Amino acid sequence: MSITYQAPYPAQDAPKIGVVYNSIGGFVEQGKQLTETAFGKLLDQCKSSGVISADSVIYPDRIFGAHDAWKVADLFSTSGLDAIVIVNSAFPCGHVLPIIGMAPHLRHLPLVVAAYEEPNEPLQSCLWVTNAICGSDMNKHDARRLGRYARYLAGQPGSEDFDNEFGMLMNVYRCVRKLSRTYVGRFGDGPGGFHSATGDQLLFARVFGVAVETVDLLRVYRVFEEMTTTGTAGEASFSDEDIRATVAEMLGGRVNLMQGSDDLYRSARLYHALRAICRAEGFTAASLKCWPEIMQPPLSLSGCLPIAWATAKGDVAGFACEGDWPGAVLQAAAHWLSGRPAAFLDFVDWTAKSDVVRFGHCGVGLAGCMAPNDPALVARIEADGGVTEQLREEIVAGQLTVNDAINYPHNIPGKIAGHIGQFEYGPKTGIDLIQTAEGGLEMLAFEGESAPDTARGVLYAGCDMRIPRYKALDEIKRTRGFSHHLVVALKHILPELQELCAYYGIDLVTPGA
Repeated sequence: MSITYQAPYPAQDAPKIGVVYNSIGGFVEQGKQLTETAFGKLLDQCKSSGVISADSVIYPDRIFGAHDAWKVADLFSTSGLDAIVIVNSAFPCGHVLPIIGMAPHLRHLPLVVAAYEEPNEPLQSCLWVTNAICGSDMNKHDARRLGRYARYLAGQPGSEDFDNEFGMLMNVYRCVRKLSRTYVGRFGDGPGGFHSATGDQLLFARVFGVAVETVDLLRVYRVFEEMTTTGTAGEASFSDEDIRATVAEMLGGRVNLMQGSDDLYRSARLYHALRAICRAEGFTAASLKCWPEIMQPPLSLSGCLPIAWATAKGDVAGFACEGDWPGAVLQAAAHWLSGRPAAFLDFVDWTAKSDVVRFGHCGVGLAGCMAPNDPALVARIEADGGVTEQLREEIVAGQLTVNDAINYPHNIPGKIAGHIGQFEYGPKTGIDLIQTAEGGLEMLAFEGESAPDTARGVLYAGCDMRIPRYKALDEIKRTRGFSHHLVVALKHILPELQELCAYYGIDLVTPGA
């Protein structure tokens, strides 16, 4: 088999699917067997490699009519599936898709209709072998009329393109399942005027199944002091030893530009307070109104480093700043699709200015996801026995590049901890999601790449990347009113986002090829 798709999740988290083969009695039996054997081998490999769950349900018989379809629907309805696959091994019965696809417990599950292309060459036959693609077109018409999402997968099972596309779809449908169980902790609201960060909770519940719970910032202050909390999912606490261990981990391998300040300890303490509340409430994503309240007494801290650390450690799948809980949902989706933490950034410069477009935020760099520091900087620190004031001045002047450092964000007065530098170099996908005036959702997605020569040396948590159609990106962003926030995935995941939007019925716009 030729599947090379790597599932970005552990095997125990793989999607559980139901598969059934469908065909009329006519056409060439060898063609049907060829399809079913090839698809069966693909399923076996997907199970062994963790692309699909080992508990996936493969219906043992090839089915044809309505009565067979009802039996399959009954079985699939009680199997706890994440997706359904109907394989047309030849021209199918037209009742199968409507009956299975519209069954009460199945009608909202992702549905794939797969068919082998006419297998004349493998069978060395000039006969009309299966007519399976024609049957899939018939299914496509029915699904459209029913308003039922169905994804059509045609080609040759066993080929690299077919098998990897199947693997990609399984990844997307796992993300659908994860989004349907997303519980967002909203620590405070969005700052005044940040309308894109407030979101419509019922819209997100209708589209994704997301639930949102608001946590008052007074609770954050209390847990910060008391180091314990109780929520609907249980109790959580932390100790001074936990805080100090986190400080040591935060400093490990990074340049420390905050020497002489206790704000790193207090930032680690705020991280543990937020983490404890997330654990006690069972939040899988979160947002924080980081300013102005968190930066004022009694905490007088930046939320940058605590948010970034919770994201990097996987305490939640997404943790957005400035109260942007819809952005946290998008972060979580990018995390699940890519298998990596996703950055939460701003469009920080005129997008049409250059093919190198700057994205950044105050200090929400992700540990383990940053570019390496300039060797000259590392050598200088070793020679000087630490970070000197002169060295700080040279860094601020742009004379030395820093890519992985604990620092105070340059645009915030005082020594307040943040994680700054360029994100790791390589392929990236930028993603923005907004609510439209008509009450729906629209997504912007684009691919690019960051490299040492794209980095602009700004002291923020940044991802300065080359965008091929940067002027088109700027035009889309401004004319369609996308927000100043975006999520950056550390991988090219545009095909996955296209599939995700197709399933949810979300309009997707891109700058094009």
